[in-house]
Amino acid sequence: MSRRLPELPVAVLGFGLSAAWEFLQTPFYADHGRELSYLLRTRLHCAGGDTLILLFAFGVTSLIFRSRQWLRDGRRWPTVLFVALGFAYTVWSEWFNTQVTLSWQYADSMPRVVGIGLAPLAQWLAIPFLLALIFRKPRS
Repeated sequence: MSRRLPELPVAVLGFGLSAAWEFLQTPFYADHGRELSYLLRTRLHCAGGDTLILLFAFGVTSLIFRSRQWLRDGRRWPTVLFVALGFAYTVWSEWFNTQVTLSWQYADSMPRVVGIGLAPLAQWLAIPFLLALIFRKPRS
């Protein structure tokens, strides 16, 4: 992990993992039957948004813990905050976009927790924790 720009590998790997997740969860969204060009555009757009959420959560965590190296250091509480920030935003965003603006819809196959899709909730637990494991400095 870059000591000078720790956000860069978070953004690059976070985008890749988010893109993979977005494509894998496609069957759980109402637009899953659309043409490939539409699916590519929308899923990559969502992965870009996911990357911005990761960077925001990383930045807030860095400010609160006064270090941009917290991910490398493998500290528990910064990691918990990092995951919680992304998860909280996702809960709000999924509710807002599926219930208020109707920007997207879940397919009937999407499992839900209090009306929020389980796949995006799982994404915001899995990907930040995976990044924390990947970028944590090995202990000697």
